Amino acid sequence: MGSSGIDPLVATMVLYFGATILIAWWSGRGADAGYVKFTLAGKNLGLLPFTMTYFATFVGGGLTMGIAQKAFIDGISAQWYAMTQGIAWITISLFIGYLYAFDVVSVPELLGRVFGAKAKYFAAIATVIGQIALTAGQTIGMATVIATVTDIPLNVAFWVSTVVFVGITVWGGMSSVAWADTLHGIIIIVGMAIAMPLAIMNVGGVGAITGEISAEHTNWFGVGLIQIGTWYLLYLTVAGAQQHLLQRTWSAKNERVAMIGIFLAGLVISGYGILTAMAGLIAQAQGAGVDSSMAFAWTLTNTLHPVFGGLLLAAAVGAVMSGADSMLLAGATTFVNDLYIPLRGGRENVSQSHLVLAVRAVITVFGIGAALIALSGVEIVAIDNLGMGVMSVLFAGILAMFWSKTKRAAGLPGFLVGGAVFVVWHFILGEPEFFGEGPVEAAVPATLAALATIAIVSHVLDESETFTVEEVQREATRNMNRFTRDELTRDD
Repeated sequence: MGSSGIDPLVATMVLYFGATILIAWWSGRGADAGYVKFTLAGKNLGLLPFTMTYFATFVGGGLTMGIAQKAFIDGISAQWYAMTQGIAWITISLFIGYLYAFDVVSVPELLGRVFGAKAKYFAAIATVIGQIALTAGQTIGMATVIATVTDIPLNVAFWVSTVVFVGITVWGGMSSVAWADTLHGIIIIVGMAIAMPLAIMNVGGVGAITGEISAEHTNWFGVGLIQIGTWYLLYLTVAGAQQHLLQRTWSAKNERVAMIGIFLAGLVISGYGILTAMAGLIAQAQGAGVDSSMAFAWTLTNTLHPVFGGLLLAAAVGAVMSGADSMLLAGATTFVNDLYIPLRGGRENVSQSHLVLAVRAVITVFGIGAALIALSGVEIVAIDNLGMGVMSVLFAGILAMFWSKTKRAAGLPGFLVGGAVFVVWHFILGEPEFFGEGPVEAAVPATLAALATIAIVSHVLDESETFTVEEVQREATRNMNRFTRDELTRDD
């Protein structure tokens, strides 16, 4: 920190977040026009905001600070954490048109139309728990970075960042979140593409880095092929079934935007991990006496001009915010859409303005609740892992929709078995390693177990009710068309 005057790093971050708030305010005007307008941006996101919100939602804590930290400890192979995600998104983009065709607001709503009310409630509860836990983790991540690099007290940084991301989400829903994400995404993509070559040059080049680190740190496959493969399979389940990403898919203006946007986001993120991993390697090679979690921040603040470093740090914190507000909106949307509305007897019994107010109220409650969970010091990793794992198991239900012999009654047993396998694999067996090539992510055997259970139960229940994808699509479209017409004609 400078001894006098305004620290340029702090000033840059303050200006950046001022710009974030301004963009969120401007883009969120009129978000209270209706429920679909608030939760899905009126299904009108164009290619730029759609691509950037999809990218920024996951590029925050894990893919920026997290990869740099892992590279600091384990080496360049940490970049596979991002590359496998990008490849998974590219894969999903080839099939996302099938899911876009369902006019629904949430993943549990879609699964409920296929497998019945009990399956919907199971999916809704798992999604709400998982999204709140993810929000809590992102919340403390924002505050920690701000406090570490600026001398701002942790509690102050924590509550300021919480008020900003909760306020943005409450104000404009998906529209505000998507356009704020667009700022974060553009700045961090362009900035990192410029910053890392500069940082490498400023420390003496690639040779100066590799000469100071171990051979293991330069092994591109150091994490193991099994770990790489299961990361890829894990992110197929995330992109294909989790609310914070599919809510974006259903917010796209059309199927083409969804397909191209997810493909582009996957393409960019496939290379993004190499840049953030380099930040970790630079900190390691320079002998940075910092905790590994601060490797990214150390490299930016010690190898770049303070204004440039501050801009990138602000964008990185903004990207963490993108994850927090996206997961917060996803949890609140699921709660209102799949738990609250059924309690009120269906959408036809609740006005548009009431639903928007309900989502805003739940966002506020969940946001404060996630903040308090994070501040309490309670270990949220177990809740986070459980929620993420069970949400990933829902991918089995998405896949089973397209098998003509799937029975409606098979969904819930599949989810229950998959959830149980996840708990055993992750919490009891501890995700065992195979052949020394890294652990198998628990979501993978859990999803396979759920799929197998759905297939077996469907075979046993030969006389049980069946469905076709086309029937579900037609029913969802009729309901959504009627509901969106109500946005123009109905009020309190």
